[in-house]
Amino acid sequence: MNRSAYLLGDEDPDLPGQIDAAARAGFRSMGPDAFSIARWCEAGSSVEELADRIESAGMRTFELPALLVGDDAAQTRAQTDAMAAIARVLRPEFVQLNVESKVDAAVLDELQRVGDVFGQLGVNLAIEYLPWLPDVSNLQSTRALLQRAGIEGAGIIVDTWHFFFGDDTWDDLAALPLSEIAYVQFDDHPALESDDLVAETLGRRVMPGEGQFELERFCSLMRDKGFDGVVSCEILSEETRRMDLGEFAQRVYESSRSFWP
Repeated sequence: MNRSAYLLGDEDPDLPGQIDAAARAGFRSMGPDAFSIARWCEAGSSVEELADRIESAGMRTFELPALLVGDDAAQTRAQTDAMAAIARVLRPEFVQLNVESKVDAAVLDELQRVGDVFGQLGVNLAIEYLPWLPDVSNLQSTRALLQRAGIEGAGIIVDTWHFFFGDDTWDDLAALPLSEIAYVQFDDHPALESDDLVAETLGRRVMPGEGQFELERFCSLMRDKGFDGVVSCEILSEETRRMDLGEFAQRVYESSRSFWP
């Protein structure tokens, strides 16, 4: 996501370059985001070509970010249909999802519809909570949503950024059942410079071990829980956004791997 079309504006996110750099660094899973895939297709390429490129690099598509579910049912359904078309080709294990609005009966119905659409494709939902969202803002509220929705195979993305800068506690993380975890998103961050959490999370993350997060404790707790799933590295930073792709991928891989040997 660091070089997503969502963040780069008119600049080409260079999906082929990202794929090749990730493969050379040692990654075996890829998460091309829907915004960059749309840009790729607008430039005349196809999702099938992207799938071939990922497979040729010796990787698979693990996650597909990001579907936004909210109180605009028409918008949610349009995004769902567009991402389902991508998922039919890339065959990700998870679609990353954010619930942007308060969760009333209508939003819950849409979420369940989304689960049905992707469930028919054999794709699970990974719900990412964000500290500034109105309802789905921490582990407890996301667990409650999973229980209300009852979507088979849906789980929670445990992102270190949202855990450490939200109101979750270590007890909350310890109480999270392994069965409710989709995967981990891994990153680090220095002390906050502002109250603008969105700007901070998109522009100031650092490589694991270079910030203030208690990552050793986090990893130890997750291992004690029995977690041995995918760790998705998500270093979003203005400083590294236009770094050489090979250098960026290698630094992300090595710094993250030191915590997950």
